Amino acid sequence: MDIAICAAAVALLDICALVILIASYMEKHSGKKVWSKIAADMELTDETRVYPLECDEILIGRHASADIRIQDMSVSRYHAMLNVTDGKWTINDIGSKSGIYVNGELVRHVRLYDNDVITLGNRRLIFRKRRIQK
Repeated sequence: MDIAICAAAVALLDICALVILIASYMEKHSGKKVWSKIAADMELTDETRVYPLECDEILIGRHASADIRIQDMSVSRYHAMLNVTDGKWTINDIGSKSGIYVNGELVRHVRLYDNDVITLGNRRLIFRKRRIQK
């Protein structure tokens, strides 16, 4: 009798664990869909790297604490801040010495669009729609 109760308890625990795993997978999947809508699936790229934009506020600079770290002395330690709201990305100069150029124009705050070219110091970044890996 005791063995049957233990076996039933183990089976019930296994079912509960399975339900939790399925629920967490569904939550993660729906969270990705929501973030995809908020962030509009954008990324920054340069000649060597792709920087996924995976949060609503992203610090760009030379400092080790920057979300996107660019190791180039022409880039300020805290150079720019990227923000997204409802799929609309903006970039803000946060006190850099060399400024921010978007498509060749010096800006302090501007909305970004697909294929905009952002220049920070000597570094050139392209703001673009994320390339889907197959």
